[in-house]
Amino acid sequence: MKIISILILLLFIIVSFFPKNAISQSLTPFTINNGGGYSSSMEWSIGESSSIANFITLGYSLNTGVLQQMSSIVTAINEYGSVVFGNQIIIGPNPTSNLLNIKARFNQVGNLSIQLIDATSTIVFTHEAGTIFSSYDKTILTENYASGVLYLKIFFKPIVGNTKKGVYKIIKL
Repeated sequence: MKIISILILLLFIIVSFFPKNAISQSLTPFTINNGGGYSSSMEWSIGESSSIANFITLGYSLNTGVLQQMSSIVTAINEYGSVVFGNQIIIGPNPTSNLLNIKARFNQVGNLSIQLIDATSTIVFTHEAGTIFSSYDKTILTENYASGVLYLKIFFKPIVGNTKKGVYKIIKL
């Protein structure tokens, strides 16, 4: 036992005289967008996940897994734009940093209006397109709005029939 103690002490003394160069792993996080979905009564977003290590070589990628932040935020949106309008309205790019393009294609005459709402339910942009027939294109500048979630609310009142209202979730980078 005494010999083991002396060997450990000797090893400690020898190691302490050599230069100490340490190499450690990088903890630079990588962000992965996970998406989400919707049903007839709720919309959910998994959000972004972080990976603390990522190794990439020719044809292979290895990471340590993801750390998913959980959020209990539930919005009370019942009029999902894609359910209400189907393929009549196309919005993009989403996520966006400075421009949001809206393309509407209707097969009837009606009045169209647009609202952009921030996460605090404040209307930050309003546009009355007036009476349209067939197609309508609009570009909204979003560069002056804060990053986060925006909601695009579109109202279409056909000449004959009830008003359609659809809400689209927009991610502002």
